[in-house]
Amino acid sequence: MSEYQEFTGKSVEEALKLAREAFGAELNDLDFEILTPGSRGVLGMGAEPARIVAAPRAALGGAAPKREAAAAQPLPTPPARPRDDRPPRRDDRPRRDDRPRRDDRERAPGRGGSADLSASEAAEVAAARGSLAAERADLEAAEASPEALAAGKDILEHLMSHLGFDVRVEVETGETSRLNVVADGDEKEALGALIGRKGERLSALQHLVNLMLSKEMGSWTRVLVDVEDYRGRRERQLRELADRAAARVVETGKMLQLEPMSALERRWIHLSLRDHPGVATQSIGEEPNRRVVLVPRGPG
Repeated sequence: MSEYQEFTGKSVEEALKLAREAFGAELNDLDFEILTPGSRGVLGMGAEPARIVAAPRAALGGAAPKREAAAAQPLPTPPARPRDDRPPRRDDRPRRDDRPRRDDRERAPGRGGSADLSASEAAEVAAARGSLAAERADLEAAEASPEALAAGKDILEHLMSHLGFDVRVEVETGETSRLNVVADGDEKEALGALIGRKGERLSALQHLVNLMLSKEMGSWTRVLVDVEDYRGRRERQLRELADRAAARVVETGKMLQLEPMSALERRWIHLSLRDHPGVATQSIGEEPNRRVVLVPRGPG
C-alpha cells in the first residue's frame, strides 16, 4: 500500500505544514511533490488551492520513489473543476503537466481521451529520453573514480595533440570531478571553438572521450570534460544563485522555485544547500522541465 497522501492548502507552505503535522515529521523527513501551486484567482473567483502529495521517508525505507509508490494506490479524484478548466486525466493521480508519462509513451497526454502520438510528439519524447540519458551520464561522470580520471586524462591529452592544440589537461577532484583542458596565450582563445554554442561541442568532445575511455577500461565509464573552466564557472554561478535564493526564502518565509535545470545543475544546487540551517531543497516536475524548489525548514 502506498504511504503517500494528498494535502491541500491556500499555499504550498500551508499544505506542507499540514503534511508535517499529519506525519509528525520535519520537512527534511518528507518526500513530497507539488501538484499545483495554487492560485488566488481574480476578485476571489477561480481560486485554486495548492495541492501536494507527501509521505514520510521512514515509511519508504529512506528512499524517495514518489511516482512508483503513489501509483500503487491512486490518489482520490480531485473535486470537480470549472467547466473552462482542463478535465480530469485518465489516471486518478493528478499530474503536474501534460507531458507523456515515461511508463506510457504510446498514449498522448489526456485531454479527454488517448490517441497515437504524432510524428512531432514522438520526436519530442525521443529527444527527452535522450536528454535524460545524457543527464544521468553527467551525474555518474561527476563522481568518476581516480582510475577513470587518470585514463581519461591520457586519452584527452592525445586527442588534443591530434587536433593540433598545445594544451594541458588538469584533473580536478571534489564534489564534482572533472578533466579541465587549459592553455596559455593565443591558444587559450582558440579553445573557445571546443565549447561551442551552449556547450554543444564540449558535450560532443566529452562523449568521444568517454567512448574511447570505455573501450580502454573494458566497461562503460564516464568522466566530465571541461574546457577553460566552462563547467566550473557555471557551477559557481549556480552555487551563488542558490545562496541568494536561500537568503530570500529565509527572509520571506515562503518557498521559491528555480528555473528548469539539468540533473547535473540541480545536483550543484542541492549540494550547495544541503547543510543550510533554514532551507531544504527538493526536485519537482519531469524532464526536461524538472526544477529545484527551496522551502523553509521547520523550527527545531
